[in-house]
This record gives sequence, C-alpha cells and structure tokens, in this order.
Amino acid sequence: MSRKFNFKLVALCAILSAMLVVPALGQGKNEGREFKARKAQMIKQLKLSPDKEKAALAMEEKYSKERQEIIAGMKKANTDLAAAVKVTPQDESKIKGLVTAITSGQDKLFASFKNQRDEELALMTPGEQGNYLLAMGNWRQEMMKKVKESGKKK
Repeated sequence: MSRKFNFKLVALCAILSAMLVVPALGQGKNEGREFKARKAQMIKQLKLSPDKEKAALAMEEKYSKERQEIIAGMKKANTDLAAAVKVTPQDESKIKGLVTAITSGQDKLFASFKNQRDEELALMTPGEQGNYLLAMGNWRQEMMKKVKESGKKK
C-alpha cells in the first residue's frame, strides 16, 4: 500500500508541477509579473497574519528565482540535446550526459514546487492549509483552462 501511495503522490506532484511549469516556460516578463501578482493576491485573500503573509511572499520570491535558474539550465541542455541527436555519428556519452542534465533539472523543478508547498503549509494552521490548497487547486484549473483555450486559437 505504501508503494502505491508513494507512486500516486509522486505522479500527482509531477502532473501538478508540470501544469504550472509548462505555461510558465513560454511566459514573457509581463505574464511572470501577472503570475506573482495573482499568487500574492491569493495569499492576501487567505487573511494570514502579517508575519505569515510576509514569509509566504518571501518563499514565492526565493523559489521563483531558483526555478528560473533550473529552467534556464534545462533550456540550454534541451537545445544542446537537440543538436547532439542530429549529428552523425552521435556522441552517445554526450547525449547521455544531456539526458541526465534534463532529467535532473526536472527532478529539481518538481522538488522546488514540493519544497515551497511544504514550507508554505508549515506556516499555516490546518484551516489555512485547507483554504490554501483549495485556492491553489482552483488556480491550477483556471490556468489549464487558459492553456487549453490558447491551444485552440492556434
């Protein structure tokens, strides 16, 4: 049972993280600011104490910077991998290293979202945690709806 639960938890984290990351990869600076403003607004709506609110907003900034660095490394590795697989003969050790860099980046990215969530939840009471998770779930659904709509327009 524990293995099933762990697998489901990892799969859920991966899916939820990917839902947040994929739209963010293509965002310009304006959308990034909109993302941060929306998260700040959501945190304010939870009516946390001023100290908790400040700490949660500081965590958002900390993890946002961390993820920007991780994504930049993954983009570079992805570009290098695309070039490496087109070359004949292929340098398998180089490809293997780039695949490892990308998968490691994905793992770090997912861990970043999990760590942020865990740190934010640690600040909150159980009631605040419940409201936070519900708000985040609604937000993800809105984001996915926007992504689907933008995909239909293309």
